[in-house]
Amino acid sequence: MTTETTLPPASPEQPATPASAGKPVHGNPWHPTFRGVALATWIELLRRRPSTKGYIFYGITFAAIIGLGVLAAVNAGPDKNSVAFELVVILVLGAGMLIGPSLSATSINGDSSEGVLAPLQMSRLSAGDLTFGKLFASWIVCLAALLTTTPLLAYAYTRSGWTLGEALLVVAVILFVVLAFTAVGLAWSSIAARAVASVALTHLTTGVLVLGTLLLFAFTLPLVSEEVTVTYSYPDESGLTEEDYSDPNFDYSTLPCVTDESTTTISHMEKTAWMLLINPVVVVVESAPVIDPETYEADGRAAPGIFAQLHMAISSARLGPPDNVDQNYCDGYDDGSEWMDRQKEEAALAPNPWPGLGVTAFLLVGSLWIVVRRLRVPYKKLRSGTRVA
Repeated sequence: MTTETTLPPASPEQPATPASAGKPVHGNPWHPTFRGVALATWIELLRRRPSTKGYIFYGITFAAIIGLGVLAAVNAGPDKNSVAFELVVILVLGAGMLIGPSLSATSINGDSSEGVLAPLQMSRLSAGDLTFGKLFASWIVCLAALLTTTPLLAYAYTRSGWTLGEALLVVAVILFVVLAFTAVGLAWSSIAARAVASVALTHLTTGVLVLGTLLLFAFTLPLVSEEVTVTYSYPDESGLTEEDYSDPNFDYSTLPCVTDESTTTISHMEKTAWMLLINPVVVVVESAPVIDPETYEADGRAAPGIFAQLHMAISSARLGPPDNVDQNYCDGYDDGSEWMDRQKEEAALAPNPWPGLGVTAFLLVGSLWIVVRRLRVPYKKLRSGTRVA
């Protein structure tokens, strides 16, 4: 015997539609979870394994780094020398900023063109999971490639005169910079529809910060330069004879002092030094220890190397021109003491990596914010011709 039950119609007091029907749909949760990021990273690593051409490219790149590092170490001599370590560090930074962003720059639009992105977005993985998973996957591949230089880096470190903490700090800064520019590549991959465009825009962004800041600093020098009048004071030697010059006991202070004026151009580089400080290479240089050119032997260090010379050049820009540009030779001939004092001041100036680290952190956070917004579903609008499944 079958009993049929008829449901009463929905009353106005008890609507049949869901309670959330009239609310706007904001999409899936964006915040990442540990399990979600780990799963997204693993999926990305499986899908983004380097091809044979990729392994060949990595092999040639790191063979060149190792070759240059070995050449620098061989020519350094038996004494402590930091040049080999600093050269390898700079080359590792350059390789990381080339490999990491190149991998991430095709991560999102590549999945979209292959129809793989939409199924991942419709899974339980959040936009944050996908964002951090893709970021860490590209960064881990880059990190694994950089590990091939570890033996050479360790050997060069033993002769550099640096402490272990100083070396680890510089390596940590390099990895942070590479992570930030990998995120920049990921952001361009989420914005540009074609992989070629995202790769080009990623390397253009890297070039602007690495080379563009140097060019901008050089091109803006005329804007911060001014002509000043320099007064030269020197003994009047017009009346001296050959016997006076040959007399070792001749007192030049008895000569009358004459003055002369001329105009010269000085540049207030301290106003534009921030352009140098945001350069990624300068960030690494300013994270290195300060080497005193007078006490380095007593400190157990190597002679000032590449980083120390670059730090002095950056410090010269940060300090700007001297307050007094007049030259007075009446009290005795110039023995170079003022120039040496200036050199000591530039070498001992405290490094300032913070503006560059701040810009790098801003690039990292801003890029991740863009990627999360671009990966959240449902989409509000799509570009014409965009494939989502």
